[in-house]
Amino acid sequence: MVSNLLKKVKAKGLTIEGMAIDSHNVKKNFIFFAIPGSKDDGNKYIKEVLKKNPAAIVTTQNKKYKSKVPFFFVKNIRKELALFSYNYHQIAIANKIAITGTNGKTSVAFYVQYILTKLGNKCGSIGTLGSNFKQIQSNLTTPDSIQIAQLLNKFTLNKYNSIVMEASSHALDQNRVFGLDYKILALTNISHDHLDYHKNINNYINAKLKLFINNKNKNEAINIISKDTKYYNLIKNKLKKNKINFKTFGFKISDYQIMKFDRMSEKINAKLKHLKKTYTFKFNNLPEFQVQNFLLAATMVAEMGYELKKISKLSLAAPNVPGRMELAGVKKNKAKVFIDFAHTPDALKNVLQETKLMNPNKLHIVFGCGGDRDKNKRQVMGKIATKYADLVVVTDDNPRNENASKIRSEIINKSNNIFEIPNREEAIKHAISNLKSNDILIIAGKGHEKYQIIKDKTISFDDAKIAKKYIK
Repeated sequence: MVSNLLKKVKAKGLTIEGMAIDSHNVKKNFIFFAIPGSKDDGNKYIKEVLKKNPAAIVTTQNKKYKSKVPFFFVKNIRKELALFSYNYHQIAIANKIAITGTNGKTSVAFYVQYILTKLGNKCGSIGTLGSNFKQIQSNLTTPDSIQIAQLLNKFTLNKYNSIVMEASSHALDQNRVFGLDYKILALTNISHDHLDYHKNINNYINAKLKLFINNKNKNEAINIISKDTKYYNLIKNKLKKNKINFKTFGFKISDYQIMKFDRMSEKINAKLKHLKKTYTFKFNNLPEFQVQNFLLAATMVAEMGYELKKISKLSLAAPNVPGRMELAGVKKNKAKVFIDFAHTPDALKNVLQETKLMNPNKLHIVFGCGGDRDKNKRQVMGKIATKYADLVVVTDDNPRNENASKIRSEIINKSNNIFEIPNREEAIKHAISNLKSNDILIIAGKGHEKYQIIKDKTISFDDAKIAKKYIK
């Protein structure tokens, strides 16, 4: 999609040396996008920005300022920002790939990158685990449009052939990837998450489906939808209404159908059926939900033209995804400790059910819930924890600006047999010290994160590092 805003800027003969949505980042000859946000409003900082000699200012407010700096008034500033960013930077990547859904985005993206790289296709990534270029950092699953454009430009200059991205519901709702031309798209699943932001499940689904509907390349793109998600029929109808064609994946009868899993101790054989042919994938020490994520990644890569038979040979050496059922260590009594990012009811249930299949003597869990986020899931997660785990410790996650004690009490609510330890390190230490022979402990909620957010402070905190300290 062409940026009309960029055309207008060029027509005025303006010299643009950069872009910013944060007034602190504005430099001489930058174009500033004054975005009204949920926590702050960029329009409040226009007077401050004008002192920095910007090239231009883009705003939704038709207000007059005493300045020679040109103003551009737009209706949808986030869409204009995205289009401007992706048109301003040189971006030439043959295969843009993206994954959305409640759970599994990070793992599917990780395995798409792994498979393509092994097949000789230079593939980069943008998502929860970061990107190949560390100088552009963001705590967001999907960064803002300016950062994405800068990264795509770096991938282009470094001759990457493919890029795989995670697309969060917030990013899609805020049009951060509007105007990008994706070749392959997938939806993993839909379950309860971020309803504090989206208000209801219908809005949440609509946000997710923007990835497919707003794709610049939507008439040629290959779209893959998980048939196992309970909202499949609703998703199917919404996509058909928008004339979006798609293929299906999952245990139910699908274009790519998972036939069965054969578990042999820590090894799993999985069969994937496509066009009447069945392909066997062998996995070593991966949980079943990660096997599903790998198979979805394999499906996406197959749709790019690679043979499933070749892809299946890469499964046995498939690495663990950082922070996703990541083995932190084993105690002398053979008790195991895993780190997992599960922070939604569905993800927590999957992890605990999966761990039960490993036949532990007793299953322990340490977890909490983030502050300033969806409050309705807290009690649900408390009930799930007590249903599937033998011993539950509730602790602090990222309380942010909420009362941490209140968050914990909402998790515990009417659930029995929950031990409460506010300090996360003390909670992990306590749980590890109580592990008996062949027990398993899951430390859930933060996964790969290397920090904890308390009030407005971000402090260094790594679940895996803390766990290893006390396993020793």
